[in-house]
Amino acid sequence: MRDVAEPLRLFVVLPLSTLIPEQRAGAVCVWCPRALPPGEGVNLGTIGTSRPCACAACHLVQSRALATYLDWYDHGIDCMRCPLGPCEQARVLREAHLDARQQAGKPPLWCVHCRTSIDPGTEVRPHLWQGNSGPVYSYVHARRCPKGRIP
Repeated sequence: MRDVAEPLRLFVVLPLSTLIPEQRAGAVCVWCPRALPPGEGVNLGTIGTSRPCACAACHLVQSRALATYLDWYDHGIDCMRCPLGPCEQARVLREAHLDARQQAGKPPLWCVHCRTSIDPGTEVRPHLWQGNSGPVYSYVHARRCPKGRIP
């Protein structure tokens, strides 16, 4: 599995304003209510005066969700077949990512083009773009959006 420590810390950890003081101090996991004795949690880096940490189990699950997204995205960039529709390898990578998302407790997919939820089984592809605060890991319908693209 690729190293996703930096993007995980920067773009997957919930905004500090939504964390309780114990989570910002690294005493409680940022993704679950597990208390973290000093030195036990996975350090997610210092953000201002906050030192968020994760329990090993949550860190592994969240890292897997991000790594499988990036593997799927990278494949789509290099694959000559995928612009015509997802190839078999893309389908395998998609399923691995969807499984990882489910284990990480992520919300259902939604399309950033038509701004609708994406039904299970619908062909979809990752869509990575630069937002105001950094990369945005999102999804779009693999073909035309059923409701049309919203400008």
